[in-house]
Amino acid sequence: MKMLSITALMLASASPALAEPSVEVMHFWTSGGEAAALGAVRDKVVAEGVTWTDAPVAGGGGDQAKTALQARIASGNPHAAMLMLGQTITDWAAEGVLGNVDALASAQG
Repeated sequence: MKMLSITALMLASASPALAEPSVEVMHFWTSGGEAAALGAVRDKVVAEGVTWTDAPVAGGGGDQAKTALQARIASGNPHAAMLMLGQTITDWAAEGVLGNVDALASAQG
């Protein structure tokens, strides 16, 4: 089984400092237990005061989502976060489009 992760992508432009925190999440977990698992993540994010905008792309085990993500990145308007397969994360990191959340993860334990 391949490991799945939600990975933060760097935003093309900064949000206004006083804006309500929000995140647009592209994913391909659209059925059954996958949707329920993502719902648990969404509920936690929303409970922390962040507005969640769902951007589902059904079908293809993530292939169609990858294509949609490529188009959004090429247009300069990437999602704030994306659910993707482990190797895909490495590929995007090599392209320099991932945000580094190590310091936040360390601070938050």
